Amino acid sequence: MGQSRCPVCGCEKFYVKDPDDEYDTYEFECWDGEVCFDENLDAAECPEVTDGTETFCNACAWHDKFDKLK
Repeated sequence: MGQSRCPVCGCEKFYVKDPDDEYDTYEFECWDGEVCFDENLDAAECPEVTDGTETFCNACAWHDKFDKLK
């Protein structure tokens, strides 16, 4: 399966917004359907990402539910 890519531009980096503060974002890559947050982030502070979580491409305007990347 490998690494997920944006269906529009092919970028391999994505982000989700903090559910409590939409101005805080958390970048990640998606490997084999699993969210891999940046290693510099504290895992306890990262939001839960489910199939229905709004996910954004880090390079273009694409966004959709996380399950579209899997």
